[in-house]
Amino acid sequence: MDVLTDAVEAIQVRNSGFDPMGPVVCSAVVGSGRTVNYIDDGRAGAVPLLFLGGAGTTVRAFRLLEFARSFRQELGIRVVSVERNGLGQTAFDPAVGCAEYAEDVWSLLDTLGIGQVSVIAISGGGPYAATIIAARPGRVRSLHLACAFGEMPEGADSHLEAGTVEAGTVAADPVAWWRFPAESSVHSIPGFRDSVIEEATRGLFAKGRDVSPEGLRQAFELYASQPLPDLSSVRAPVFLYWGSADELVPLAQMERWKSALAGRETVERVYPGEGHDVQYRHWDQILADVAFLGGRIVASSDGRTQLIVPMEEDGFLAAGGILGLAAWQDPGTLVI
Repeated sequence: MDVLTDAVEAIQVRNSGFDPMGPVVCSAVVGSGRTVNYIDDGRAGAVPLLFLGGAGTTVRAFRLLEFARSFRQELGIRVVSVERNGLGQTAFDPAVGCAEYAEDVWSLLDTLGIGQVSVIAISGGGPYAATIIAARPGRVRSLHLACAFGEMPEGADSHLEAGTVEAGTVAADPVAWWRFPAESSVHSIPGFRDSVIEEATRGLFAKGRDVSPEGLRQAFELYASQPLPDLSSVRAPVFLYWGSADELVPLAQMERWKSALAGRETVERVYPGEGHDVQYRHWDQILADVAFLGGRIVASSDGRTQLIVPMEEDGFLAAGGILGLAAWQDPGTLVI
């Protein structure tokens, strides 16, 4: 046999490196001397977006939104997120509240060479975002609030209030904290349910099964007692995303944000009949608003996604199109 003449040409493959398994968690010592855990995903020249997840979430909760990773990268958005006190891999320090957390976030952004930054807060990330933007209002490029808790109305009976939602109860069954109703759009996202289970357990048990959930307890106490700070110095455009049927963080909370941010350029995106999951169903629009500051609407028709101008939205929907990526119309199909 002539091995030279019978040799088969090698097949070249494109996958020469490792594919990401979610954002990589890094650590840094910031100006306060504290060590923070954070993610930084995206190229240096991209639009920086500071992400604050909901109550009890770790810094890796951002991966629950990476079903639109290709779209985010196409828009050129870099995401930075800093883990909050006592959650995930971050040890609990009773001296670290919202103000100290904000100080550490800005110190890290300085270290990363980030000047102006867009800020997105969902659900329980709201009070932390408020403190962050109040501390450096001139460095906020835009503010995006998706069903974000603001403050407890005086005399209100809310299940976010400490004593009504107990950290110990959540710790006993953390996955239940993430349970979405059967009709929720999140069930269309492949692997979302399993990823939620991983995030729920990581949030409370990353440091060991028997570690007390002090970080979550502190957060619930904060939600019940801390008012919104003075946001009058914030001049950045504001984008609000809410479901009209959200019972956990109802529209009344959006109105409190509007009052605190009165006088700002504000875009309200209220989705009829939707609940406490607009941050997932309309994450694509949030990304587009970060990139274009309200100049484009994400819409799809016949399996194709387009970025249309706002004045075309009503006609597009009337012709049978949908808001968001094409995958929402046909899960498993994503054409951009």
